[in-house]
Amino acid sequence: MKKYLYSIVLATLILISTTVVKASNEVYYTNLKNVEMTESEYNNLINLGFSELQINMMSEQEFLSIKDYQGVILDSQEKYIKDYAITRNGITTHHKEEITEEEALAEKELQSQKPQLRGPSGNYYDGLTVTGIYKVKAKIIGVSDDYMILKTDVEWTTMPSYKYNDIIAAGFESAYVYRASGIVFKELWRETNGTYGEMTTHTPKGDANGGSAIFALPSGSLTQLEATVYFMIGKNVGITTLSEVHSCGDYAHATSNISASNLSSHYYVTVLGGITIDSTYANDFLQGLPADASFVGTW
Repeated sequence: MKKYLYSIVLATLILISTTVVKASNEVYYTNLKNVEMTESEYNNLINLGFSELQINMMSEQEFLSIKDYQGVILDSQEKYIKDYAITRNGITTHHKEEITEEEALAEKELQSQKPQLRGPSGNYYDGLTVTGIYKVKAKIIGVSDDYMILKTDVEWTTMPSYKYNDIIAAGFESAYVYRASGIVFKELWRETNGTYGEMTTHTPKGDANGGSAIFALPSGSLTQLEATVYFMIGKNVGITTLSEVHSCGDYAHATSNISASNLSSHYYVTVLGGITIDSTYANDFLQGLPADASFVGTW
C-alpha cells in the first residue's frame, strides 16, 4: 500500500513538473515580425530597457542576441526637450529648452487643438513656432559581473517639423571603462494610416568616450517616432572593481540638411557634455541638455 501511494505521489509530481516546464515555454508574445517570445524572454527585454514599440518590431536576429540576458536597470534618467524657432525681421533662430513631462503633455494637447505659435514662457505670440518635443532617456543596465549596457532612447512627443540627419549618442568615462561591443541603432515609427516603419541604416561613430549614430528622420505624416542606440561597456584592464559608473544620453536635432559623410568628422561625444558639434555645423543643430545617468555601488 505504501509503495502504491508513493508511486501515485511520484507520478503526480512528475506531471506537475512537466506542466510547469511546458507553461514556461509557451508563447507569451508574438511581435509584428512574427518573433515568438516566452513570458520570461519578454520580461528580460523589459528589464533591458526596451520599449513596447522596440519589442514589437524587434528582428529575430536582435532578439536571439539578447533574449537570455538577465538585465537590471541600474539607473534611468530622462529629460523632455522642446525645440522652437523664432522669426523676427525675416531672420529665424532655433532654440531648445528643457520642460517638464506635464508641460510636454500639455503642449501636445495644445498642438493637436490649435497649432499656433507659443513662446518659452507659455504665451502665444507671432514669430515663434514649436518645431518638436521629445524625451531623451539615458540608461545604465547591468548584465553581468563584467559588462553593462549603455542605452539612449529618444521618443518624440510632438512630431518634428525638421527631418534631416540627426545624432543620437551615449557617453561614458574612458578612464575606467571601454566600449566592448558594436553600436546597435534602430529608428522606429508609425504613420497616420497605421503603417509601421523602421530604419537601421546609420553612420556609426565610436569616440574614445562614447558611441553614436547619425541617421535620417523619416518623411511623411507620423504619429509615433522613436530612436535608440546601445552598446556594451567593460572595465578597463587593471580595474577589478568600480564604485561608480557615469553615462549620458544625448540627441542633436538638425535644422539644416547636412550629409552624414560631412557631419561625421565634425562632432564628438563626452560623458560631461554629450554631443558637441564644432563651429562648422554648430549653428545647424540644436544640441546640449543631455540626460545623465549614474550607478553607485560595486561592480
